[in-house]
Parts: sequence; C-alpha cells; structure tokens
Amino acid sequence: MRDVGHRASVEAALNLELGERTPVNNFALVTAARSAGITVDDARWHPKVSARVSIDYSLRTHSDFVKPVLDSQIPFADLGMKVNFPHDDYGFIKEHPVNCNEDVDDLAFFDPNIASECPNFTKVIVEALQETSAMIEEDLHICGLSWGPISTAGYLMGTENMLMETFMDPDMVKRLITKSSVFVAEQQRKMIDSGATVMWMADPTSSEDLISPDMFMEYSHGDIKNVIMDIKGRYDVPSFLHVCGNTLNTMSLVADTGLDCFSFDHAVDMAKAKEKVGGRFALMGNVHPISAILNGTPEIVKRECYGIIEKGGYDGGLILAPGCETPQASPDENVMAMGLSGIEYWKR
Repeated sequence: MRDVGHRASVEAALNLELGERTPVNNFALVTAARSAGITVDDARWHPKVSARVSIDYSLRTHSDFVKPVLDSQIPFADLGMKVNFPHDDYGFIKEHPVNCNEDVDDLAFFDPNIASECPNFTKVIVEALQETSAMIEEDLHICGLSWGPISTAGYLMGTENMLMETFMDPDMVKRLITKSSVFVAEQQRKMIDSGATVMWMADPTSSEDLISPDMFMEYSHGDIKNVIMDIKGRYDVPSFLHVCGNTLNTMSLVADTGLDCFSFDHAVDMAKAKEKVGGRFALMGNVHPISAILNGTPEIVKRECYGIIEKGGYDGGLILAPGCETPQASPDENVMAMGLSGIEYWKR
C-alpha cells in the first residue's frame, strides 16, 4: 500500500489542524456500481467486484476514503426478517419483528464472527472489506457501515411504532435500543477486524427532524457512546458518526461520546455548526447531495465546496463531503469536482 497522504490529510483534520489541503470523503456506496456501468446486484453479492469498483471510484473522484458497495439492510436478512433486495437499489425491510416486551426478551442477534449464523453479512460486508483491504494500492481509509443503536431498533420495531412507544412503554424502547447497541458494536468490531480502518456509524433516527435534543439524550446518546467507547477500548481507529437532517443542537451534545468526527447534512449551515461545536471534534459535510452533486454542474459543486471550506475549514478540522450519501445517479464529473475542490481551493 502506497502512502500518498490520504490518511495523513485526514489525521490533520481529525486533530483540528490545517494540512496542505482539505480531505474529502466521496460518501459513496452503490454510486460506484452505477459509475462502473453495473447494477447494485452485480456488486452487492460479489465481494471482489464490490471492492474493485469502489476503489476505482474513490481514486477517480479524489476521495481519501473508500467504502465497498455495502447494503445496510443485509444484517436484518440474517436475523430472519423479510428484506427485499431490488436488482439495482438497496434492500428494504418488509416487516418488523418486535412489537412487545416479550419480543425484546426473545430477540436473538447473530454472532458476526460465526459465518454460518450470518452468511449475507459475511459475503456482502466482511468479504467486501477483506477484498478492499487486499486490493487497495494507496493509503485510503476503508469504511465499514452500520446503523446506530436507535436506528437499528427502529428497523426492528418500525420507527414510527418505536417513537409512539416512547409515550406508552419507554422502558421497552430503551431496552431494545440498548440491546441493539451491543449488536452494533459487535458488527463494528468484525468490520475493523476485516479491514475497515475507521468506525463509521449512521444514525438517521437521531435527527432533530424525528426526535428532540432531550429525546436524543434520553434514548440515543448513551448507547451511541457505548458503541464508540467499546471500539475505542479495543482499536486505534477514528470514529465517525453521521446523522441526517437538522442536527445543529444535537451535535453539541455528542462531544463526550468519544467520536472524532461528526458528519452532517446540508440542512445545517456550516458556519453555525463550526460555532456550535467549538473545536471539540472534526466536522464532515455538507455539500447538497441533490441540488449540487446530483443535479448541479462541476462549477456549481466547486462554488459550494469553496463556500463550505471558507465557513468551516479555514483553520482545519473539516472533511469535505456530501451532506448525505452521494446519490446513485450522480455524474462522475460532479463528484470529481468535489474531490478536486479540497485540493484546488488552497492553490488559488
């Protein structure tokens, strides 16, 4: 593996230092398959293909990170839940097995280290990370992927039902979230053991669009912290947390979870986020994934990226990225423009 400065650039940002450029995460999964002219299925079930197209896409788009074509709904299939996997899109869950306290008690998660218990997780996630680690020629950071505790619980119960139960039976909801957090940590450990060089966790249900900051503290914060601290106690890898939607108030509450970088959506102004966080951890974001990355032009992307760097990266501590996952049909030239912006901004 060649050290060409990818990880050094990211490390500077995580240390809140200003390096020679602003590091970039292309925040892509299935987008790499579309860019390579293949379907999600062509990559999802074929670890070597998943690794190859993702590495190629990261290098072409000047990203400092690579994430194979990982389907975040895969673990639920191994839990025996009904998950539909479209030919050219992510899977979606068709049922939710947890409805009462007894269901929480009976809920049994698979052991990520026993392939016979989780054949889909092993093929789509574990083997894809192993292949990525084996194929990679530059020192890109390798990302795994899991949902956060409250988001995992939401898939098990149905997010709307879970939020309703916070009024009816809050203790049941808390038990489910805490039980889910153990499972999330176990997945993260296996991904790091398989080649991931960062802990990447997405927790969209923690968004202020769904729960208030008070509810975040009551139902989500502690279990996010448990996952991050579990990983930090075992591995020397940086921890990333992504939350969609409005997170301006929530992001000021996560400093004590141990995270190294908070990834956030275009719904939050970068300057306000920078002020709110106050240098307690790095920020990642927050180019508009639709109006700029999907529907814009390279010039529009470049202009928005420069504005984000001026607001949040002028003194370091920023990783430039879309505010949420790069849409599947995004033009390559727009994602490349984002990657180049982290370099060219500093050459003006």
